Amino acid sequence: MDAFSGSHGTDDRHGFFGREVLEMGTLLFAAGAAHLLVVSLGHSDSGVRTLIVLGVVLLVFSALHRWRRHRRSRRRPPSPLPGTAFPGRSASPVEDRLWSVRVTVADVPGGLAALTGRFAALGVDIRLMQVHPDGTDAVDEFFVSVPPVLDEADLRRAVRDAGGRHAVVRTADVHELSDTTSRTLAMVDALVTGATTLERCLLALAAAHDVRRVEVPEGVGGDGHGGAREELSGTAMALPAPGGGVLAVHRAGVPFTPVEFARCRALAQVARSLEERSLEGRSYDR
Repeated sequence: MDAFSGSHGTDDRHGFFGREVLEMGTLLFAAGAAHLLVVSLGHSDSGVRTLIVLGVVLLVFSALHRWRRHRRSRRRPPSPLPGTAFPGRSASPVEDRLWSVRVTVADVPGGLAALTGRFAALGVDIRLMQVHPDGTDAVDEFFVSVPPVLDEADLRRAVRDAGGRHAVVRTADVHELSDTTSRTLAMVDALVTGATTLERCLLALAAAHDVRRVEVPEGVGGDGHGGAREELSGTAMALPAPGGGVLAVHRAGVPFTPVEFARCRALAQVARSLEERSLEGRSYDR
């Protein structure tokens, strides 16, 4: 038996008996007061009429009070949930903003806890986190909901105080909150159905700024046979394009991580396989 089923049950029984005694006492007091009032007014018709008028006045006052309260409750609009807005209305200017914070932290026990603790102290809500392992360090990307009183400088200061390095802070879009696996599968489906192109998929998957099909990508070496190999170089990476050529992917300011490179390479491989299968099907039809 827990505390709720034991002591609370006993208290309820005692409370029920106490309420009965209180109600009985109130009733006797009201009856005595009414009798005293009748006696003071005398056993006359005027005394009875006075009591009736007083009762009617009290009933009318109570009815008017209830009607006005009900009318105000119907006019008052429902309160929105925190972080939401009514359809067709612009969001409140004091609504939290979504930011992306990419930072390099030491891949040791407690390295991430210091940063999340700083975020919590500032009232920053972590909505999504992605980890990009990179040797002895880890590149962590946080999508955070930030109170409007904080800005980019506050987020950079929090990262610095927690021992983070190479912080990249930017405003983010709500569509980026979907996990990478779901977005990648959706892109593969779009490639299979022909609803999009590999270039558009790479722009979205890697948050790249530019994807161009070139013969020899700028700043990326070749394989020694006139072609280009898959290669990662800071803010640029090269991927063999379906049907020949090379896709040069660039992103300003934020270097690509090996994890991002592997994702884009796998997506490019899917596109090349689809292209080869399409060519085989055309040859067979002929």
